[in-house]
Amino acid sequence: MILKRISWLLPALYIFLSASANGMNFQAAASKAAELRLYENPKWISLLHIKNDSPQIKDSDFILSAEKFSPKNELDETLSLFFDDYSDAKCRFPARYFFLNYYIKFDTAEQNNQAECEELQKYKNYVPFDDINLIYASEVVSSASSMMGHSFLNAKGKNLNQTSVSHSISFFTELDSFNPAALIYDGLVSGMDGFFIVRPFEKDLNHYSKVEGRNVWSYTLDINDFDRTLIKLHIWELKNIEIEYLFQSYNCATLTLYILSLANPNLINEDILFVSPLDVVKAAEKYGMIKNIGVELSDDWALKMLEQEIQPELGGKIESLVFENQEFSFEKLEPKSKRIAVEYLSYLIKNKVIKSNLTTKRLSKLSDIVDFNIDKSLDFDLSQFKNPINTKQDSILTSSLVFDSENTAIDLSFLPASHYLYGDNRQYFSESELVIGELTVRLTEKSNHLKVQSLTFYSFRTLTPSSKIVPKYSGSFFMGYRQILDRKLNENGFFDLSGGMGKSTKVHKDILLFSNLEVGLAVNTSDVFFYAKPSVGAIINVIADGKIVVEYQLSAGQYDTKHITQALSTKYAWFGIKNWTFHLAHKIYKSSLAKKNEFQLAVSMHF
Repeated sequence: MILKRISWLLPALYIFLSASANGMNFQAAASKAAELRLYENPKWISLLHIKNDSPQIKDSDFILSAEKFSPKNELDETLSLFFDDYSDAKCRFPARYFFLNYYIKFDTAEQNNQAECEELQKYKNYVPFDDINLIYASEVVSSASSMMGHSFLNAKGKNLNQTSVSHSISFFTELDSFNPAALIYDGLVSGMDGFFIVRPFEKDLNHYSKVEGRNVWSYTLDINDFDRTLIKLHIWELKNIEIEYLFQSYNCATLTLYILSLANPNLINEDILFVSPLDVVKAAEKYGMIKNIGVELSDDWALKMLEQEIQPELGGKIESLVFENQEFSFEKLEPKSKRIAVEYLSYLIKNKVIKSNLTTKRLSKLSDIVDFNIDKSLDFDLSQFKNPINTKQDSILTSSLVFDSENTAIDLSFLPASHYLYGDNRQYFSESELVIGELTVRLTEKSNHLKVQSLTFYSFRTLTPSSKIVPKYSGSFFMGYRQILDRKLNENGFFDLSGGMGKSTKVHKDILLFSNLEVGLAVNTSDVFFYAKPSVGAIINVIADGKIVVEYQLSAGQYDTKHITQALSTKYAWFGIKNWTFHLAHKIYKSSLAKKNEFQLAVSMHF
């Protein structure tokens, strides 16, 4: 009997002594983790980038339980790896180690004091995370790679040598094809290679601000020490992992959102349909993570803003000072006007084109005038004129009642991302439209069945104001399926590819005039033709959060070379309620055989 007891006690004693010597064995660690239900902890879910119970990163070097994935299985596999090869596991998954050891303390003091792998130690020493900033580089809607902006993280602080340094932590893809169909397929279906990098922030800041002319917003985040360390170590875990980039489900914004959710799990609630770079900023603001805001304005943007803010007469005198060497006294101006005038002069002589046309002596004299007259005690912050946080949400569901003398219809439109020309664009660089993946279906009173009115893969319009100081072209592009009117003003569906160029001019702070010449190719099963579509119009911002868009279009060459259709549209939009837009429109169509009046009443919900 005694021998039986001894034989039973010896293995138990061995397990006990092993656990004591090593801090904890695998079974004990797994049992403790299960007891604490760490596999349900929001930080653990964020570490694995889980959405709808599935990891968004599929690489087997990152997900250890790929064949039978679950948060619990992944936690058990991670613990097993730590007990099988402690040093290698801690080097591969320092964030998982930091998280798990915080709760279950599975290693010994001896293990904890072991030297870390050299590269990880170098990263920890020379990439400080004293502060974490969320960076938003503003959109360029005419660029496929920049059409919705870019969001990434910026870590800054003092490194091991007590040198202040700043790094970008960014996820992106490279567009190496000029084939729109291939880009759509790769970006939405097959996936593209994603690149996750850590590099000096100054390089990115200069590229976005100086080279591409984009505003770069910096949002300092309120994150505690534990979460900053967890984020820092998790970024290391992602460095050599294969991450598939998909525009609609896992882009730069999605990855940034998941990383920041380590500090605030509520952010994951914002991954509903499509996460845009601006969505990440709005999510951080929504959950109180932003404590400071800064911005690096592009010179063109600042100059355009000053052109709009300065009184025309005063602006003309400053321009005469620069271009015609006419004398001007700043002393006669009241303080606010003087500050705007000096800032305007400052940005004029920073402009590359203007600068190249001035002699060194003249440029030096104008710079001296700026230095002598500037009064920095007066608050002057151009970043407050526009703020991307104040834009409406960029997924839109629209319901419209459309009727003419012959028919009544209901249109339902769904835009996964971004915004319309008639919408509230006051926070953007200029009036613009960006439509990605929009579907519109129509239910008519007569036919009583649904009809696809349009399917827009990708389209944009940019109406950047041009001036003699900063000359700019406007542009347009459309790729998708839409209805085109024939001579009798009947609709026929075509796949359409078109592009255009034009000019836009601000004649008043609230009035923009524009013109555009668009050429395109339309194809369906029975017809194919090239066409031209010149247009002119105006956008008028009216009081009480409203806008009027008037446009006249002449379509030539559709169906045959002699076919001409004229269209005059007037639309009023009101966006005084957050994330709602109400609009009504009147359109007149005219051809050689018919004329039609169409009215539309619509409401859009932004989410």
